[in-house]
Amino acid sequence: MSDGTHQETLGDVVRQLAAIAVIRRRLVRELPQGAGNGSMVLAALAQHGETRLRELAHHLDCDLSVVSRQVAHLEQQGAVERRANPDDRRSSLLSITPQGRALFDALVQVHTDLMDEATVDWTPEELATLTGLLERLKDGLSRRARRAQPLDCLPARPLAHTPSTRCVPASRPEGERD
Repeated sequence: MSDGTHQETLGDVVRQLAAIAVIRRRLVRELPQGAGNGSMVLAALAQHGETRLRELAHHLDCDLSVVSRQVAHLEQQGAVERRANPDDRRSSLLSITPQGRALFDALVQVHTDLMDEATVDWTPEELATLTGLLERLKDGLSRRARRAQPLDCLPARPLAHTPSTRCVPASRPEGERD
């Protein structure tokens, strides 16, 4: 595939992922009582177990203040509980409650039902192919995110169908390696 065609195809991928993100946000807003607002917090606590707020923000790759607000909201709902950290009294440990687990399980079911409806005419092979490709994409993006190199440039209209701006990783301080 020529470089121009490859860049054009990647632009199409980015546009499709952006469109899916918009649809997902709309679907999350339609969940009862704003249940989707803390869904990622609940997912992280369900996966990682009891953790400190700072670690939770790290798992979510999200600003501490944003995660703190979501946790406070989930605490008010009884979905998350906080207890003093016995190893460091300056911090707290967060965990998902049985009520939070039930909410999380219900959210997973809602998302599963939505995906089932959206892919009702797909074959098991097509779903397996999609899963494999999404996993490869996630792994590639994860490797890039771990390097955390800022880009020297950003295209003026990143989702527009125009020739792409070639961005290169910013130079790193001397001695810094992958």
